[in-house]
Amino acid sequence: MAHRALALKYRPQVFADLIGQDHVSSVLGRALEGARIAHAYLFTGARGVGKTTSARILAKALNCERRRAGVQKGPDPCNACTSCTEITAGVSLDVAEIDGASNRGIADVQALREKVRFSPTGGIFRVVIIDEVHQLSNDAFAALLKTLEEPPPHLVFIFATTDPQKLPDTIRSRTQRFDFARVPLRKVADRLLDIQKREAADREGTRFTLTEDAALLIAHKSEGSMRDAVSALDQVVSAGEAGIDEELVRRVLGLADREAFFAIAEAIVKRDPAAALRAVHAAFEKGLDARDLAEGLAEHVRHILILKVDPKGDDLVALGHEDIARLKAQGEGWSESDLLRLLKLASEAPWPMRDSPQPLIHLEAAVMQMATLEPGETLAQLLARLEALEQRLAGAVPSPASAGRAASTAPRPSGPITPPRAESGAPRLPTAPAPGAQRPPVASAAPAAATAAARAPGGATGLAEPAAAIDESTAACWRDALAGINAKKRMLGAFLEESRFVGIDGARLLVAMDDLHRAVVEESENRALIAAEISRAFGRTLEVRCVSGDGGGIAPRAASIEDVRPLVDRAIAWFEGDVVERKPTRTERANG
Repeated sequence: MAHRALALKYRPQVFADLIGQDHVSSVLGRALEGARIAHAYLFTGARGVGKTTSARILAKALNCERRRAGVQKGPDPCNACTSCTEITAGVSLDVAEIDGASNRGIADVQALREKVRFSPTGGIFRVVIIDEVHQLSNDAFAALLKTLEEPPPHLVFIFATTDPQKLPDTIRSRTQRFDFARVPLRKVADRLLDIQKREAADREGTRFTLTEDAALLIAHKSEGSMRDAVSALDQVVSAGEAGIDEELVRRVLGLADREAFFAIAEAIVKRDPAAALRAVHAAFEKGLDARDLAEGLAEHVRHILILKVDPKGDDLVALGHEDIARLKAQGEGWSESDLLRLLKLASEAPWPMRDSPQPLIHLEAAVMQMATLEPGETLAQLLARLEALEQRLAGAVPSPASAGRAASTAPRPSGPITPPRAESGAPRLPTAPAPGAQRPPVASAAPAAATAAARAPGGATGLAEPAAAIDESTAACWRDALAGINAKKRMLGAFLEESRFVGIDGARLLVAMDDLHRAVVEESENRALIAAEISRAFGRTLEVRCVSGDGGGIAPRAASIEDVRPLVDRAIAWFEGDVVERKPTRTERANG
């Protein structure tokens, strides 16, 4: 007897044999039992998931003689009567199966319309199955529309397509649509193992053994297509070996060895770039293509990430239990966000390799970058650190009124205040003043020195506090200006409240602040707003000058602009989707 392909030999003949399409078979079965037959059905889905097979089973069930006689119970056809055997063999006059790609013209549809007008010869229904119906021309759809709109009572259309969006809305709206899903990997593997058992029980079948890992590997290669998986199994069986394992499947189907990806990933997760390069070249010397290595590595990292996010997600990883345990072990010590960054690097590596004459170089660069990737921080962590820093700063800020009173009424000491030094020899920041205590001002310099310093380039000066008198009316005008700025831009007003109003020196208004506050205040838009409010509150035009120094009443703090700006930059990078690395701040470096 001639060999028959496994995909044809084990093609489902009843609804129960459909794998992974329970939502379709259950609805069609109940419709058959209740005699609620639509005049047109639309079966959509990927290749090899059972669309045409379901159409044939439905056609057999509609015309099954034993079902009509009440001998066959349920929705499944008997597959033994004359009608069922003829439909299975493809010689039934009541079932017409048409290829939409080769019968796509208006003349073909017109000829079909003439045929379907006649009553069925042996069954109750005349069934027309049009495969790849989306390839019909627009004129053919227009010619088919009239028949589809007012069909004869004995006519049933079944359309099958992989691209339902190409069908006109007038066609889709007149059909009952069923979307066929891709078959889960585990169900595909179980079906292959079942075929192996049925072949062993068949006297004319091929005797072979199939391991679970080999079945999972074939199922993964099929990408959810049952027909592709059975055809791949038939190809491996044709190798003539009695035992089919993972190694044989990889050799026959030309798949890369999984151990190569385990070796590369092991070096990456251990952050060992030298070992990662050696593993890449070891796999390359075995004959594996660089592009296949890149795609396989991306898939391997994807498995690690899935098992890290969902340790029980074995159904999403087409591997055996031993390999799944190894993948989980490789993911230990890595966060989900860092694994996602690794996956991004691995998945982007194959793109430049497609047109490159030296694809291995791109793979080496990607592997090196992955093996040297430092732990990163998520956007939520960055925002949490910024919020904690903001709360730290806000906890030491007194009210603007008390700061102004302290600056205007406190007696000035005769000499500067020298901050204490830590025992380690490193300069230590002074502690915050006790509650209710006034901040002792720094010694004033000469007015001429203040004016010269205020005119320094960039508005910055090394002078701690220029000499300028602040009376009650001047302080009231400053508070009025702050109120106006707060009303228009609260963040800018908060930065000015944390600064210290020094006074007015001629046509200049002096404000003492640190580098962080000055960077915000000296933005062109902010300077324009400040100048407008200052002119309104003081009744004349004053040039705002930022001088160096701490804000009035603000206790010195450990955080500096060097601590804040990297956080902001990394937060912006996360917003834009860039990969950022966690870098220690100056305070962290100082603390070891």
